[in-house]
Amino acid sequence: MMIDTAAFVIGSYAAMSASMSAFVAKVSPTIGPRLRHLFAGASPLAVLLAVRLEGGPSTTLDGMDLLSAGGLVALGVVTSSVVGKFVPTATSDRKKLTSR
Repeated sequence: MMIDTAAFVIGSYAAMSASMSAFVAKVSPTIGPRLRHLFAGASPLAVLLAVRLEGGPSTTLDGMDLLSAGGLVALGVVTSSVVGKFVPTATSDRKKLTSR
């Protein structure tokens, strides 16, 4: 299975974090950079843990799983910060919804 390869997990996590950061920067200008980096760094962890659980009735995450999850979140926050330097945030003048 491909999820067992550490390089694949690290690369896909960084790619998910970068794309989430760019998307949030373009779509939601009211979210500040700190919250955006935290969200973009931590949200791909839900996908990774869902794949890890694999629909089983019970799964135990050991210490190395939790340590690697913390490292991936740190990688995601750093990746989001780097993406934030290159992708400008949308202007916040669009705060109001358009009326019909």
